[in-house]
Amino acid sequence: MGIMPLLGFSQEIDLLLLNQKYEQAIELINQKVQTEPSAELYFKRSMAYRQLVNYPAAIENLNAALSVDPTNITYLTNRADLYQSIGSSQKAVADFSRALSLKPNDLLLQYELGKAYLWVNDYSKAYKEFEKLQAADSTNLMFNKYSALAAFKAGKYKTAMAWYEKYLLQNPNDLSAYMNLSTSYEKSRRLDKCLETLRIAHNRFPDNRAAHLTYANTAFVGKNYELAQKIYDAFLLKYDTTFPTLLNQGICMYHNKHTEVALEVLELCYSGNPNDVYVNFYLGVCHKRLKHQELAARYLDFAIHISIPEFHPEMYHHLAQVYGALREFEKSIAAYKKAYELDSRKVEVLFEIATTYEEYNFNKTLALNYYQNYLKEAGERAENANYALDRVKLLKEDLFFDE
Repeated sequence: MGIMPLLGFSQEIDLLLLNQKYEQAIELINQKVQTEPSAELYFKRSMAYRQLVNYPAAIENLNAALSVDPTNITYLTNRADLYQSIGSSQKAVADFSRALSLKPNDLLLQYELGKAYLWVNDYSKAYKEFEKLQAADSTNLMFNKYSALAAFKAGKYKTAMAWYEKYLLQNPNDLSAYMNLSTSYEKSRRLDKCLETLRIAHNRFPDNRAAHLTYANTAFVGKNYELAQKIYDAFLLKYDTTFPTLLNQGICMYHNKHTEVALEVLELCYSGNPNDVYVNFYLGVCHKRLKHQELAARYLDFAIHISIPEFHPEMYHHLAQVYGALREFEKSIAAYKKAYELDSRKVEVLFEIATTYEEYNFNKTLALNYYQNYLKEAGERAENANYALDRVKLLKEDLFFDE
């Protein structure tokens, strides 16, 4: 092959690249670069190597091109893209940043730099880039998508909500956007909007398992047990049962007063994980509601034994009521006292201790003391103030005549 004029040579390389004859293009460039090296030749050889997925060789040629023409934005952005592809995201940030400094009003370069900051988890800088981008152009679909993501990742939930809402009007078929928007609402304590967003996501993507389960779990965490059970029931008709989902369904059934069905579900959970604290606790309260007091005591006692301390007050409270139903009054009062000792906010426990002492003629003096203590500690929060005041009066009279 003879030496041809540069223009003809360049056209021949372009034709080879266009026809996807990358190895032939590289061979032709190799011949020319020996005698007439140039940034353009290095760049075109990098393009060929990139198409052959030989990224190290492509980067090496871009390095050579930039050594000749260090301010070429095309070379910088191509190298940045390659760095992203091989996971060298910090180097990509440097190249995009350099390119933007050379052309500071280029919105596409700002967009690419913002994304590069996201890839290196520098969410604060990413947010700042996209905040400037939003000020310049708030209509571009992709700008809005990544702006919302940057705000979400940076913990700017109020902004993330506004930007995701705008973006979803443009593209209502992005599931990840619904999920991030719902989380932003949750973080901002707007649980109604969180649930509504998940409902829309579930309706739009009815066959997406993650969207369905997240909707159910969010309703469950928000203690909307009626809604959560409905969603769990539908979920378990479509998908395989997992322990956490089955347990949550059983807990919902308990709170929705479907106690016998809840018991069946919770017993299935127990067969798979007999040492789970929630399984034992809810089996205990189910049996308590069904008046199976001995079984209730067994499950609740074990739940207390295996649970972490923050759950103990409520568990002791239920256990005290079970022991009372079993007419084991000393155990009942001991459990009540333990519940109050662990959480002094449970002032109604003092009232229940008083009634237990009094109802079973256990000790009138102690009953009087607990009624009085209840009225003092509960103050305006006392749910049974009138009854307690009446009993204080009558007990004082009884004790006076007993003397």
